[in-house]
Amino acid sequence: MGLWKRILAATAFNLLFEYSMRGANNLRVQPILPLILFTTYFSLFGMIEDLIARYRLKDYHLMVMVFSFGIIYQCFVSGAAFSPPLFLGINWRSVFFVILVWWGALQTVMTFYLANRIMPRDWSRQPLSKMTWVALLSLNTSMILLFQLSGRIPRGTVMGVVMMLLVFLLSVALFLKIIPRSQERQTVPEFKRIRVMNYLTGLSVLIFIICAVFLTFDPTQYVASNVNRTATSVVVSWSILSALIMLGYRLHSKKPIPV
Repeated sequence: MGLWKRILAATAFNLLFEYSMRGANNLRVQPILPLILFTTYFSLFGMIEDLIARYRLKDYHLMVMVFSFGIIYQCFVSGAAFSPPLFLGINWRSVFFVILVWWGALQTVMTFYLANRIMPRDWSRQPLSKMTWVALLSLNTSMILLFQLSGRIPRGTVMGVVMMLLVFLLSVALFLKIIPRSQERQTVPEFKRIRVMNYLTGLSVLIFIICAVFLTFDPTQYVASNVNRTATSVVVSWSILSALIMLGYRLHSKKPIPV
């Protein structure tokens, strides 16, 4: 049960992150979206959690891995990667910001630090079965297709799709190259609470709640998403600051942030 509670915690944090920009007012506009987002995040984090436990992954492994699913979501879920300005069919500024700052720092490293702090991981647990993996992957793929069927996601050019595939394949190849080998997986990572991460996660939750509930007075549309302008500006600024603080801690301590 601890496994699924940890995945639920990760999912809840990311739903809060989503609605910090979309706002509570979006629940009336798109009442089915929370279920779709929940299914997307839950299935994704189920697979990531299993990979962390199976291969003893650290924060830098996750930062490499996020490029694989991050580029797919950028292209086929939000559509931001295919939204101008484009170079070789991709909006690289959007891609690198979202993958490194949002998907990397907040939605993966911070997410699993928080989830593991709430519900400590049992490293002796058996890995998920192949059937469970098929179910999670099928659910996640179905949600991506659902976003595509909405008709609101920008379509990419042939060059854009080729570049997306290139980024995806390169990130997978690099991830497979740096993944811990069998002998390295014998060491069970020790989870240590980090004061700066405790502050960042606590403040993130507080800021996301304030944005979701109170900063809902200026709705606008960004690519295919309904968001609130002021709330989005606050979240973007806080995300950049949080990512820089996490990077600063990582470089200063020379220790991985436990995930």
